[in-house]
Amino acid sequence: VFFAQNLRLLHVGFVQQPRLREIIAGGSLGPLCMIQMNFGSFKEYDMTNRFFSRSLAGGALLDIGVYALSFVRYFLSSQPTEVLSQVKFAPTGVDEQASILLKNKEEEMAAITLSLHAKQPKRGTIAFENGYVEMFEYPRGELARITWTADGRTEEISEGSTADALVYEVRDMEAAVAGERDDMQLGYTIDVMDLMTEIRQSWGMKYPEEE
Repeated sequence: VFFAQNLRLLHVGFVQQPRLREIIAGGSLGPLCMIQMNFGSFKEYDMTNRFFSRSLAGGALLDIGVYALSFVRYFLSSQPTEVLSQVKFAPTGVDEQASILLKNKEEEMAAITLSLHAKQPKRGTIAFENGYVEMFEYPRGELARITWTADGRTEEISEGSTADALVYEVRDMEAAVAGERDDMQLGYTIDVMDLMTEIRQSWGMKYPEEE
């Protein structure tokens, strides 16, 4: 449920933007080439805080990486098959900072940077052959900007409200439980969980209950 709820925060950013979805699905942007996602926050160096606690599943990957990976997986045509990463550990043994590179069978690529002690703009860029899309203040942003490669023309798309981000989540959950529709993207959620597990294993990072 935790991961499914996190994935639902995609809603304000782009799932609730039918115009953006139409443009991407219509193919005018061309094939997808690369995705970049920056996600960082500044947490004081308090090793007793849950953000740095191994017993409370602390670390950048599980706390904010789930958002970044959910963003990337939504746009990729398929699950990444090549995963490379680097990590900087906090004194408690959880990941304080990480960089992740992904590539799938279509050779679409993604680069992700995460940090718990260095603020970054929460911005995603989806680069296609004919232009790129910028999403701002992810995961609760309400603005996207398309820049077309040929002439530099820009187009802004605004949808939803940042203040109502959690409301959209609740509505979707209620609709899914009621059987009205299911926009929970559980398949992507499983993919994201698998990616996080693979990345942690490459670091040799375990939580107490896994030891």
